[in-house]
Amino acid sequence: MKCSATKSHLGLDMSLPKNRFPHDFKYWHDMRIDQYATARAEADRKKKQELYEKFAVIAEKYLPLEHAKRSAFICIIARSPADLIHEGEVLDHCVGRMNYDQRFVREESLIFFVRTKKQPDTPFVTLEYSLRNHKILQCYGAHDHKPSEDVLHYVNKIWLPYANRTIKKLAA
Repeated sequence: MKCSATKSHLGLDMSLPKNRFPHDFKYWHDMRIDQYATARAEADRKKKQELYEKFAVIAEKYLPLEHAKRSAFICIIARSPADLIHEGEVLDHCVGRMNYDQRFVREESLIFFVRTKKQPDTPFVTLEYSLRNHKILQCYGAHDHKPSEDVLHYVNKIWLPYANRTIKKLAA
């Protein structure tokens, strides 16, 4: 961390001798570093809270794209960045990192979780859906493996047409 960033962030007037040449330099250095770290942590917390709030609004907006009809599978939308992280950790793929949450909030793409009806809370397959192109950008199971043919059939022949019809209704 640079001293200039710290002093400007904390609003220190470096023209004052007490700030430029403190009597107990180590004490004041450590004090300012702690103040800076605390301020940064608070800023990060607020930024994360804003992300979670925006994510929830977008998830609610596209909730009608969820699907649980006449199939062995269901498709549910991610509700929070924490959902993405959990999914990525359990399935050992990158959905919990690499800014998928940012793309979601900007409404560039949405993340959906394909589950079996028998185990709706168990991560199974993750898909990324493009709102601009109305197509599936990615669809992977554990360890970035291609899903089985029955899952791909559900995703491409059942869920995708349903999602595209629903998007048209939402836009109207």
